Amino acid sequence: MPAQPHIVLIHGLYMRPLVMRPMARWFEEQGYTTSSFGYRTTSEPLALNIEQLGAHLNAISATEIHLVCHSLGGLLARAYLESTGKNHPVTKVVTIGTPHQGAAIAQWMQINKLGVLLGQSLSKGLIDQRSDWGLDVPLGSIAGDGGVGFLPLIAQNSEPSDGTVAVRETHLEGETDHIVLPYSHTQLIMVTEVYQQALNFIQNGRFTR
Repeated sequence: MPAQPHIVLIHGLYMRPLVMRPMARWFEEQGYTTSSFGYRTTSEPLALNIEQLGAHLNAISATEIHLVCHSLGGLLARAYLESTGKNHPVTKVVTIGTPHQGAAIAQWMQINKLGVLLGQSLSKGLIDQRSDWGLDVPLGSIAGDGGVGFLPLIAQNSEPSDGTVAVRETHLEGETDHIVLPYSHTQLIMVTEVYQQALNFIQNGRFTR
């Protein structure tokens, strides 16, 4: 009997795998096996995180492996895929609140001498300006416009955001689909509607309007 499709959950900045557990339980209820990949977001270099993620994925036996990533986790997933070329086991990627275009809030912290708080995460793409996906894996990007957070205070404009990442920062040329949901950056990993949209993309290659 073939192994079930498997979903790997990757957390964001300053977080730990435990924060993804509610999402993992929901996917398991839908018939998927899951695992959470943990990494040190600020104290470990990108190259080490890529190596560790590769080892995690290569240890999984499944018919399909999908990545569902929050925030910085989506940038790590992208860096991993770019480093492997086509030699990887990933079928689809869903990013949630990931600043594909770089995060204005990280740029603000660096300019205001607070970059030390971001540590090694800066090298993982938080201030990069990238405009293309250019990979052989379908990408579904979920953004939030709940707007509860620090970004509206420093941006001094009414640009839609989840409070940490602007909606425009979650877009990427070459993305397969993109959707905006009415939640804050942290709420995005706690709400069933987000889980369902991620599953819609995994199963159908599109979000549902």
